[in-house]
Amino acid sequence: MTKRILSLLLVLVLALSLCACSSIKDLFGSTSDDPGVQDVDPNAPAHEQLMTEVNNRLVWAAEQEDVGMTFQSEYLYGVAQAEISSLRLCIDTVLWLMGEGDNLSQVIGTAPYKDWDAIVGAGLGSAAPFYFEGLLFTIQGKDAEAEECYTKAKANPMYTERDFYYLRNMTVAELYKLKEDVSALENTVYQAYTPRTKLLAERTGAEFSPYYHLAMAKERSDRPTEALQCALNALIANPLEPTLYSSAAAYAIDAGDSASAIEFLNQGLYVFPNDGSINYMAALFCAANGDNESAKTYIATAKANAEGDLLTQINALADKIGG
Repeated sequence: MTKRILSLLLVLVLALSLCACSSIKDLFGSTSDDPGVQDVDPNAPAHEQLMTEVNNRLVWAAEQEDVGMTFQSEYLYGVAQAEISSLRLCIDTVLWLMGEGDNLSQVIGTAPYKDWDAIVGAGLGSAAPFYFEGLLFTIQGKDAEAEECYTKAKANPMYTERDFYYLRNMTVAELYKLKEDVSALENTVYQAYTPRTKLLAERTGAEFSPYYHLAMAKERSDRPTEALQCALNALIANPLEPTLYSSAAAYAIDAGDSASAIEFLNQGLYVFPNDGSINYMAALFCAANGDNESAKTYIATAKANAEGDLLTQINALADKIGG
């Protein structure tokens, strides 16, 4: 039964185009009237603008967490972590290039994120790691490598055009002072957020796209635990796309992880109570566990909010369980 559920959801989800994906930037890209949220001063230095954005994301993430929107909160925390950790790692590397420390690791010290892979893995939605890695190549005169990184950064809809090259012209003392401020904010994010996302492949710059992760999940369908991790990555990369909840639940079922399946379905139904794909997935899950009465309730909602192939699948399940 679980393999059949998985195959049905793959057909449904992989048929979607990337343009159908809701825009995280549209939802969280502007300030609000909430205490603690500040307008970004376009005349401030780029690092101050970035730090203001990180502080704003912390406010929004806490709000989402408080109202039970777990995955939206995780997305925001992850982007905040990636942004501030990228800035700090860039500062560390500039200091090292200026002769500080016997090696880069010594300058980095006890910082929570010590390389670009770890930073990307923590905040899949952020363009910052690729931008700052490119900046460091620019500083070292490696233009081809820099351009490759910038291209990846700009492919991300979260990318904001800012120039941090002035970091190279700051004094060592100024950089250490800035590092102190940035590290304090980095640790604030780190203490608030433990990422569940992780990289299972070499960085490509496509990590912001949920469909990139779903493609990897499909490739790993013979390794259910890895496939589930990819599906979780997809969901946290864009928690505003309802079908990602149902696909994650399908991979959880295939991995024998009922607790995760229930989490994905509960969160999906909380945020998108009338979505056809999530209600269909919930009906499949209930039916597979012998709860046909609950399944019929979900089928009724699914039928009212579905069309095409999905509606055909819903009707087939309804016929099977007498719904």
